[in-house]
Amino acid sequence: MAAYTASPKAAPAGARTDHGHYRVRYDHVGSNGKISFRRAGRMHHLGIGAHHHGKRCILIADDHTITVVHLDTGEIIATNTIDPAKTYWRNQEREPGRWPGSRS
Repeated sequence: MAAYTASPKAAPAGARTDHGHYRVRYDHVGSNGKISFRRAGRMHHLGIGAHHHGKRCILIADDHTITVVHLDTGEIIATNTIDPAKTYWRNQEREPGRWPGSRS
């Protein structure tokens, strides 16, 4: 039995061998431009952008990032890097800064 469990198993050609953890969730962007996301027993807030208010989304989360895809168009509207120490994760698709066009 030990030899059987230690030997590699047959898989379809081109099959991925990494078994990363993925979560898929359907949601919509709130009036404040954020989506709440629970991870490891803690509530986090994803900054999407107020101009995306009300858009239906699919959230795809792996071990390092959360990608937010607009359900109707398929456009990636946000990519948030997971930082367990913080409760707010900003949208990496947008430049930081308070006003459009700012480089701060």
